[in-house]
Amino acid sequence: MRTRASRGFSQNVLGLVLLLLPVAFSHGNAVWASPKAKKHTHKPAVPAVAEQRPLSPSEQQKLLEDRGPGLLMGRFSSFSSLLFATQRICIGSYDQNVNNSQLYSWYPDKELYMPTHAELFDMIARQTGSSFSYEAKSAFWVFQPPPLPLPFTIQKAQGWTEEKRLGYVAYIPTIAPVGMDIYMMGKYSGLAPEKERQMVEHSAALFSSRIAPKSTVRMMKEVTVDGATALYFASPAPNPGLLWRQWAFLKNGEMYVIVSAYKEDQKEQIEKDVDSMIASFHAKD
Repeated sequence: MRTRASRGFSQNVLGLVLLLLPVAFSHGNAVWASPKAKKHTHKPAVPAVAEQRPLSPSEQQKLLEDRGPGLLMGRFSSFSSLLFATQRICIGSYDQNVNNSQLYSWYPDKELYMPTHAELFDMIARQTGSSFSYEAKSAFWVFQPPPLPLPFTIQKAQGWTEEKRLGYVAYIPTIAPVGMDIYMMGKYSGLAPEKERQMVEHSAALFSSRIAPKSTVRMMKEVTVDGATALYFASPAPNPGLLWRQWAFLKNGEMYVIVSAYKEDQKEQIEKDVDSMIASFHAKD
């Protein structure tokens, strides 16, 4: 079944896989994961929001707790119009970088899971490098820098650098332009154990199916990351000479997918460093 999340993946991560594979490690600017965001020089744009009655604190809390479809699409500025048209929820930003940020759906179809609006807002904030709060005078939820703090800690391997990007963190070794990425795939709540497993499988398949189209969840191993059961998958990448590993798990209500791509002749050092970093991973309470 092709979900909205998988379509979002095909627009984002699949394009990045294709970027990685033909030129991987042959060019210093090749990256696994999204390229660095371009710096915008536009003046901040005040969001266009229809006149609304400000929400009381209790109404704000109720809206955050209510659930809706996890569909994200288009740029933030256009999605804000869609959200108002479909649910009469007002979001906006005064920051042009936020307004220009592309949004992607990681949640499955609404038949499988509907996030709370707080969870949806959190995902939007992750993907736009912002934080959100309610602005009573304008009666809308405003998304502005700075970005949300990371929900995890990790001990970088010696010589590796950390780059916080939109929706994920890239860890880069000295011997290659890419090494490991940690994707923050959204918050989940109110799930029975069997449903949690289903959501982890969904997130794992979003990545593995693009690397090995014939892969299945049954091919994945269960390992432990920070006390959580993770689905682990390893495979040669489509481009000869490249290898792929990934871990998908839910910890403290947050979904993570950790991915690592590297050349075969870097296998020993990259895997050693990645394993040590994953062993140090700790989700904040």
